[in-house]
Amino acid sequence: MSSSLSRILSVLNLFTPERLVIDADVIANEYGLSRTSSYRYLKELCDAGLIAKRGPGGYVLGPRLIELDWMMRKYDPVLSSGRVYIEQLSQRTGLTVFVSAFYDNKIINTFILSPNNDLNYSFGRGRPLPLFRGAQAKVLISFQGTKKIKDLYEEKIKFDPLNIYSLEEILKQAKQIRKEGFCITNNELNQGQTGIAAPIFIDQDSKESHTSISVVGSYEQFELLRKETIIEILLDTSAKLTQAMGQQNQVDSNSSQINLEEVEHI
Repeated sequence: MSSSLSRILSVLNLFTPERLVIDADVIANEYGLSRTSSYRYLKELCDAGLIAKRGPGGYVLGPRLIELDWMMRKYDPVLSSGRVYIEQLSQRTGLTVFVSAFYDNKIINTFILSPNNDLNYSFGRGRPLPLFRGAQAKVLISFQGTKKIKDLYEEKIKFDPLNIYSLEEILKQAKQIRKEGFCITNNELNQGQTGIAAPIFIDQDSKESHTSISVVGSYEQFELLRKETIIEILLDTSAKLTQAMGQQNQVDSNSSQINLEEVEHI
């Protein structure tokens, strides 16, 4: 049952910016399935609202994903416990703030806040970033274990056509980023833009990070404030977000324990 569900859900991976509509033939060709099985997969996903019929035989991403996206944005642990700090960071620096997440060997921007509503960036919310280009990605890769970094390099990073680093160079950069606690990049994702990113941890004892906070702006914007001042404000924000995450995790843990005790009592 579990493997069957996994195969059905894997159909969602067939959607890409270049292929926004799929059909039974696409599924059959990609997975070597019969048309009967392909149509069964499509029906299961349609019934769940994950895809929707579009035209004769075509299917697009469904409305349930929009609902799930809304819930993610509303109840994201970083946003729900530390949104005030993110807003203060944007207000104090006048820069665009990104919250980015590392999951399933991908890095995506989960939240963007611009004081000027300028969201014209190459990698907006939800679009996967290159794994070792841009401050967000470099910070999140750097705060993984050495084996994980090596695996990511062999599986993905070295195949990035714009990657200019050897594994040894990436490991050296990662060590320096971990030592400094932040990363600065220029022109790596958007021309004329500087980015500075810092990790957010689930608690203060964590060594690995799966979420980052960053500020991005033009060279002119960065000239208005000393870079050292921006770094200081950013690191202070990441520390506050880490503390907020730890407090939220403690509340969730206590609530789970109380619920478990109530069940046992019943």
